[in-house]
Amino acid sequence: MSFAHLHLHTEYSLLDGLTRIPDLIKKCKATGMSSVAVTDHGNMFGMMKLFDACEKTADKDGNWGVKPILGCEVYVAPRSRHDRKLDNAALNAEGLEDCLDPSGQKDAGYHLVLLAKNPVGFANLSKLVSKGFTEGFYYKPRVDKELLRENSEGLVALSACLGGEVQARLLSGNLDAAERVSREFRDIFGDDFYLEIQDQGFEAERLIIPSQLELSRRTGIPLVATNDAHYLNHDDADLHDTLLCIGTKRLKSDQRRMRFSTDQFYVKSPEEMAAVFPDHPEFLERTLEIASKITLFPITRKPITPQFPVPQGHTLESYFVEVARTCFERRIDECRPLWQKGALKHAEEKYRARLEFELDTILKMGFPGYFLLVWDFIAKARDMGVPVGPGRGSAAGSIVAWSMKITDIDPMQYDLLFERFLNPERISMPDVDIDFCRDGRQRVIDYVTEAYGKDRVSNIVTINQLKTKAVIKDVARVFEKDFAFANNLTKLVPQEPGKPITVGQALEQSEKLKELYDSDAEVRNILDISARLEGLARNTGVHAAGVIIAPDDLTRFAPLSKDKDGKVMVQYSMTEAERAGLLKMDFLGLETLTQIAKTQGYIAQTQGHPLDMNQIRAFDDKRTFELFSQGDTDGIFQFESNGMKNLLRALRPDRFDDLIALNALFRPGPLGAGMGDTYVNRRHGREAVTYMFPTLEPILAPTYGVILYQEQVMQIASLVAGYSLGEADMLRRAMGKKDKEKMAKEKTKFIEQGVLRGYDRAKVSELFDLIEYFAGYGFNKSHSAAYALVAYETAYLKAHFRTEFMAGLLSTKAQRTDDVVKYIQNCREIGIAVLGPDINASQLDFTITGPSEIRFGFAAIKGLGEAALEAILAAREQEGGFKDFFHALKSTDLQKANRRVWEALIKAGAFDSMEPNRAALVEGLPSAMENAGKGGIDLGMVSLFDEAEMASLADNWAVPEDVEPWSRKERLRYERESLGLYVSGHPLEEFKDAMQVHTAGSITAVREGVAAGRIRDREEVTLGVMVTNVQFKTNQKGEAWAILNLEDLTDKIEGLLMASFFNPVTRKKMRPFELYRDLALPDALLRVTGELRVETANGGNGGGEEDEEEQTTIKLFVTALEPLDDYQGKGFNGALVRVPAGDYPDRLVPLLRMYPGSLPLHLEYRGPQGTVARVRAGSDLRVRFDPDLSEKVAKEAGCALSWTY
Repeated sequence: MSFAHLHLHTEYSLLDGLTRIPDLIKKCKATGMSSVAVTDHGNMFGMMKLFDACEKTADKDGNWGVKPILGCEVYVAPRSRHDRKLDNAALNAEGLEDCLDPSGQKDAGYHLVLLAKNPVGFANLSKLVSKGFTEGFYYKPRVDKELLRENSEGLVALSACLGGEVQARLLSGNLDAAERVSREFRDIFGDDFYLEIQDQGFEAERLIIPSQLELSRRTGIPLVATNDAHYLNHDDADLHDTLLCIGTKRLKSDQRRMRFSTDQFYVKSPEEMAAVFPDHPEFLERTLEIASKITLFPITRKPITPQFPVPQGHTLESYFVEVARTCFERRIDECRPLWQKGALKHAEEKYRARLEFELDTILKMGFPGYFLLVWDFIAKARDMGVPVGPGRGSAAGSIVAWSMKITDIDPMQYDLLFERFLNPERISMPDVDIDFCRDGRQRVIDYVTEAYGKDRVSNIVTINQLKTKAVIKDVARVFEKDFAFANNLTKLVPQEPGKPITVGQALEQSEKLKELYDSDAEVRNILDISARLEGLARNTGVHAAGVIIAPDDLTRFAPLSKDKDGKVMVQYSMTEAERAGLLKMDFLGLETLTQIAKTQGYIAQTQGHPLDMNQIRAFDDKRTFELFSQGDTDGIFQFESNGMKNLLRALRPDRFDDLIALNALFRPGPLGAGMGDTYVNRRHGREAVTYMFPTLEPILAPTYGVILYQEQVMQIASLVAGYSLGEADMLRRAMGKKDKEKMAKEKTKFIEQGVLRGYDRAKVSELFDLIEYFAGYGFNKSHSAAYALVAYETAYLKAHFRTEFMAGLLSTKAQRTDDVVKYIQNCREIGIAVLGPDINASQLDFTITGPSEIRFGFAAIKGLGEAALEAILAAREQEGGFKDFFHALKSTDLQKANRRVWEALIKAGAFDSMEPNRAALVEGLPSAMENAGKGGIDLGMVSLFDEAEMASLADNWAVPEDVEPWSRKERLRYERESLGLYVSGHPLEEFKDAMQVHTAGSITAVREGVAAGRIRDREEVTLGVMVTNVQFKTNQKGEAWAILNLEDLTDKIEGLLMASFFNPVTRKKMRPFELYRDLALPDALLRVTGELRVETANGGNGGGEEDEEEQTTIKLFVTALEPLDDYQGKGFNGALVRVPAGDYPDRLVPLLRMYPGSLPLHLEYRGPQGTVARVRAGSDLRVRFDPDLSEKVAKEAGCALSWTY
């Protein structure tokens, strides 16, 4: 007896199905099932994956071991799909039954299983599923019988589980109604409608089996046996139950939650299914009958480019050639001044020859429509004022793309290869990824949607998975473990950026995690369950960049869905969509383009005219390269990491080729292979530049003999072994895949052809091994060059227009507080003052208020929404500015700007110019808002009060008096709360005196000491610092440690809080992380002691050793952390007040008497002739240590108080 599963859910029935498709196909093969359907809830996310997994079962003759049956369990709305009400009581009143899911819970629609018999049926299924999302979505994607009638061709329909409409009628005892519904479905689907019969052990299922038999007898509609499989094996039932708990956010112990009440919802073998229906083998045989109706048909096809409209009298090909040649001539005109200066490598004839070669290749490959389509929307973007990037990826190697301004970097000048982009010997669709300004990207997509039709343009789905750390936390929660338990467990999971790790790998790499696993049964259970669940589909999202442009209605190619924001997306992944014949474009929102655009706006304001960015592309600006060489690259695209800064300082680039190389070098592979050091050393003459053959020099000289780019691998293969560039590209690809068998054949070919061309056999063999090695690290030079251009532009702007650049950068990053904090610190380092926000002076963005002065923008204040800001700015515009705090409140729509908004503005200091006492404004805010609101009352109140009385009521508010201003500490804390940083001061300032006594000085002093040789490597130092950031790490033993970003009032330093450390002072091994982790918190003010580590690298300019500079990096290996509060006031033996020349301030003594204590007081007077006299105050005038006293003496008495020790 054989059997085919026709009702089956995989992991793509999100958080309800547990079965992974590859495992499903293995089981089908093992149990002799030659066909299998996948019918996930409401979607077709798994269709391409099912098709691929089944295709792998084909034998050498092309016979598939398991045939895929592509299906879906759709939700059918009780009435119309457009009806957005779900009222089961109303349904019952109309003679309709409750919609239920398999667990007996109420659902959004009746269930119905649909299977595609052929390509027509698959297209109809795609359309139905799509319309379920785009037209019928209400809790779930729903179709209705109208849609089913319109799209029934080529489909088999099964009446589904207890959630089906037929079964719902039978459950209510209404056999006649069930018969009516059955006949209705048969009318829609004809002989392709079947009644499903299931027995998973539900009492309800067994109750209706007699009725199902009778219904089949009455109607003649055949019964077919299915098992509503939600997991693969019988022993997966409990795991599936845990998955349901994760999906429904319920606890395992919750008796009222959704659950499957039996353990029979698995993929049963034919024998197990026969045991379920021993008296009715025909029910099982019918599954094979249905499977035989279903043909094996492909769902992939070659990509089809949408038809581009061309002018009358043109073919697509002729118009493409005309556009390309016209655009090329414009580019050539731009190049003529450069040829006259001798600035270009190649003559005009070579440009023209390259153009003709590319045009011929593009026409032969059939891609003129693609180029026209991209050219059109990029040109439209520029017309709309949306900044467009210079290109990315291999497209920058095309002179046609450059001519048509699809890309913006000259491929001839930088030896970029067309064949790396389009290989005439390996035809595949071009892949042009385009960067647009972040703020304008959607406008370009909107244009494409309007131009080609809403039914032809969509986004692309991404399936998010249950990732290791997240699933451990999920499982721990399900089993009622608190957050701390789960968090401590996940902290032991090693983590490297961009390198996902499994539970199994974590147990191998983390000794501590393995110890817990072995010793704690609860931990073991949680990790075992997590290991089985990790990697399953969790939910869907929208691909960040991918956009599909179809030649016809999208549903002819792929099913669609919608996200929570209403964005339409194809249900296939990016690669699956392309395999389904759809054209995929990457519309990337590059924030740097937004930053450049904002900077240009500021330059136009300050300079009185815009900057022409084309004028800076000689790439020879000395100040720009000095900025790179100094590592002053905060805010510079791709060049702002600390590692890149160190590489820049070592290399000291002075030409554009260096920037291209740095983009390629600064990656883990090349750096790990020592290519960065080799490049730097050769650049500065510390290592000889050698070439295996002299003929290689033109190819490798720009990178000092280092094979750095994929294009160099291709050029070498072409030069030495006579490969065409197309063949060389295929060789490069093969090298990247490390196919040993193929590489052995290629090596033989390479050597023989190299020998024929006159090269030494042994050396050619050695050369092949060398390029094979470097091919693994080689980078796409076209991409590197395009991004080096963006980096150069940003660096030029920073070098020549620092204030404008930083204002543009801060405005672009305004919504990311961490970035704002970082770049304001950079402003301070380069001498640009950042003023706090001001209610009358600030705008939405940061603004420039002076040559080296920027004012904070409202958009960067936490807690201010867009609507609130618009309301405040509109009111300010209308009023011509606000006179005082209450005027601002009274003039603004308080429905849009609530109390939280005004409180954030006060705490940020936005009203300091009107009222410096922020505490008083916060205290009076509720009454101020109440009175301000009265000014807008229009509820017939004028019958009780005349207009003058109303105005009096509304204006009857003043700033509360006698409210004690916030202490300095409070003020700064609230500033940090609303701005993310301190503007009016720094928390460490109140510890300046304590730090003088109890630390070795400042970070700057330590750096100067290292530079002068006074402080050496591994010397112990003590500093007073604030922790600005903590990054928790795990070493290979599973031990936790942390990187601390530390700063004082002068500089920053990196502190390492290690898991274990040998302290050279105590001569003992210690565990700093365990000892001090509770103190190592962001914003903590600490006295830190540690061992200084000094690392020195040589830079230089290639002029010999006398020109070399040492680049020094210092880090602190922490051995002790203590709160600075513990040292506040300790070690002082008195106070000194310096009184300026002139009258003795009357306010001084009363102020000092407000801080009585035991410290003796000295007064220092300065006479008119510069004489100084110091006297000791009487014993009745002694003070206590208090940092606020210093501030008050300065502000209120105009004197300077310092503490003596």
